[in-house]
Amino acid sequence: MQEAIKLYELQKVDLAWLKVARRLQQVQHQLGESETVRAARQQVTETETMLHQWHTKQKDAELESKSLATRIKSTEDKLMSGSVRDPKELNNLQENLESLRRHRTLVDDQAVEALMHADELTGQLSDQQRDLSRLEGEWTSGQSDLKQEETKLKQNYILLKRKREALAAALPAALLERYDTMRKRKAGIAVAPVQSGVCGACHVQIPTGIVNGLGSSTATLTVCPSCGRYLVAG
Repeated sequence: MQEAIKLYELQKVDLAWLKVARRLQQVQHQLGESETVRAARQQVTETETMLHQWHTKQKDAELESKSLATRIKSTEDKLMSGSVRDPKELNNLQENLESLRRHRTLVDDQAVEALMHADELTGQLSDQQRDLSRLEGEWTSGQSDLKQEETKLKQNYILLKRKREALAAALPAALLERYDTMRKRKAGIAVAPVQSGVCGACHVQIPTGIVNGLGSSTATLTVCPSCGRYLVAG
């Protein structure tokens, strides 16, 4: 019956090893920038781009308005100087002046619109940057914890691997092969403890004769009549 006990100990190590391996895979997947942080940073970048565009539109409109103001002043001075006497030329100057004034009004409106958009985006950007800073802080803290957990998991993984190798080396090769095959077929459980006369894997009542034989050190490997797993006294 010693072989059943050794197999059961090996199974405990295998299950622990699998659990550590799965958690290590999860941790390694989580390491690196999260989707939430990436999305927040992308939002900040997009807002910064839009803000720059509106600032550019505002600056361009203000420069154009200044240029128009200069042209308007020059046209007004020319009209008031009396140097132009031809009625047709005077009429053209007046129409040009009115056109320049209308154009400047339109440009000033564009400058105001750009300024309003820029002010709104500045507020949004401030909120987004604050949120990003918070998320990055949380992410950085979480990364530190994950790194520490990854280190411990790797250490446990190596220790369990070595323990597994030592336990496997103490078993006959043929038995180890049967055990590995059964684990694959039986959802990772090849050895089941019997407690209160019940198989710990399939929960079916085991005949009394089989249960009594499990306590014998000279007994051979016994399998559950129901699920076919190796049995060991619980």
